[in-house]
This record gives sequence, C-alpha cells and structure tokens, in this order.
Amino acid sequence: MSVMRPKGSHRVHTMTLPAATGRGARELPVHIVKGPKPGPTALITANVHGDEATGTGAVLALVKRLPELLTSGTVVLFPTLNPEGLSQRTREVPADNVDLNRSWPGDPRGGPTERLAHAFWTEFLRHDPDLVIDLHTDSPASIPYCIVDRHLKGSQRLLKKAETLARATGLTVVREYPRVRYVKYQLERSLSGAVLNTLAIPSLTIEAGPKLFLDPASVNTAVESVLGVLTAAGLANSPAPVHPTRVDGGPWRRESGLRVGQAGVLITHTQPGEAFGRGQLLAEIVGLDGVQRERLLSPHKGIVISLPERTWVVAGIAAGTYAVLEGD
Repeated sequence: MSVMRPKGSHRVHTMTLPAATGRGARELPVHIVKGPKPGPTALITANVHGDEATGTGAVLALVKRLPELLTSGTVVLFPTLNPEGLSQRTREVPADNVDLNRSWPGDPRGGPTERLAHAFWTEFLRHDPDLVIDLHTDSPASIPYCIVDRHLKGSQRLLKKAETLARATGLTVVREYPRVRYVKYQLERSLSGAVLNTLAIPSLTIEAGPKLFLDPASVNTAVESVLGVLTAAGLANSPAPVHPTRVDGGPWRRESGLRVGQAGVLITHTQPGEAFGRGQLLAEIVGLDGVQRERLLSPHKGIVISLPERTWVVAGIAAGTYAVLEGD
C-alpha cells in the first residue's frame, strides 16, 4: 500500500516597491511555498539585472514544481528584483541607470536604486532566511556555473557550507575574484556578497542562459540546479543534477579574460568548457584588412567559462571569462 506524502502549499504575497521610476509605487508578487514539515527558509531571487531573464523563467517554473517536491521548510521566490529593467530590457535600474547588484543592502534615503534595494532587503529580512540563491545569466557562449562569494571576515566554516551547497547545483563551481579585486569591484555589495558578508548565511549565484529571452534548456538548467541545492539543504527531494559541462577539480576561481590591446575582430581559439594550458593561444585580434594585430596567450592553466557577446572589440575589452586554479 503506497503512502501519499502531504503536498506543500503555495500562496502569493504582494509587496509594494518604492516609486523608483517616477510612475508611482509598484506592486510585486512574491511566491511563498511551504513544505508539509517545518524546516529552513530559502530565498530564490531573479532578474537583479533587468536584461537577464533566465531566472524569471526559472522562478515561474519552480512555483509550479515546488509544492510537489518540497519536503520541509519554506521557499520564498522573487520573479524579478528589477521590474522596470525587465520591461525596458536594461541591465541597470532605468530610473538612475545604477547597477542594482552593486547597491545592497540599499539605503531608504538614497537614489532610486538604493531605495529599491532597501525595500527588497527589508522584505528578505522579514522572512529570516537560512540560504539565498540569486539567479543570473552570462552570455550565449557560456557554460552554466555557480559562483561562491568571498567572505571578507574569512569564516572558513561559512565558506565550506556555501561551497558544499554550490556543488549540489551540478554545475562548475568557481570562487569569486581574489580579495583585493573583490573589494575593488564592490562585490560585497552584490546581492550574494551582501548576504554572505552582512547576514553571514550561505549565498550562491547561479549563472545560466543568454540575456533578453527565455531559452528553455537554460531555464531547465537553472531549475534543476536550484532543486539540487534545496535538496542538499534538506528542503526538497529531487535527484542530484550533474550538468554535462560540469568541470570538477580546482578549487577554481573566476578570472577576467585577457584584456585586448588593439581594436579589431575577436577570433577565439577556445570554446566554453574547454581546458587550456599556460602559454596557449586563446584568441587573436585581426583587422578588417586581414592582418593580425594581436595574439592573446594565457598566463594560466584553466577553463573557458564564457566568451563575450561581440565581434568587434576595442582596447580594454576582456576576451572572455575563465576559471583558473585558486592561488595561481
């Protein structure tokens, strides 16, 4: 005789956003799914960057699946943190063209983006989360991957917990840039960085899919990765995912690609997910006259994570994003 497992419940809470665009306050639905038993609380956030839509599709898919899969605890899902950016297809918050992912935890007396961040941060705290997963995208020429932020106070216990959950995504796991550049780029004010460093709870950033449209395979990758983390955290019951592009080993850290020194056409010699060696030719810059202007040779061993969404490049543009060994 089979035993029916109780289903989780789903309800929608509406939060009011500040008037960030001059169009008045905006009501935003927040989905809350509760399992049949008490347990941890996880927040799933998406679309911090308005042109990165995969997470929005993943949240809407998770809302349908979680009531059947959640075994305990609560999952709070935000389909967008940048609704005006979503509607206008812009990375930044349109009201002041500021990057929301360098604005956490926000300021109620600041500009539109700071006020928006503060409103969401207040809502996050209301749910007292134990885990935050933030969904982003990279480029069409990218493998999906999971980023673990730097903890500036150096809590190894917290980082170990975050990395254990990151591996449960089934994706290639990379640590963020080294500490000096992490602070220089203000990544402690990214959503995942602020959660890890301010609230001292595990946070992950999942990068999957292209910008501006919903690619079904990428949405599914994000969904399965989130379910893998929720299962590892004791909230859900879903098979452990392993993405076919996953690269083990490491520990890896994120590294900007070599910077281009000459304007021209970027011709790459490696593909996302491909390993490369020290001194290997990664790309070349060629003029429209067909003459080679520059050769980009790697100073590291590593893996290609993503390639830029452009053909013509100018001086200072990164030729890709890589994962290199921590400490290299």
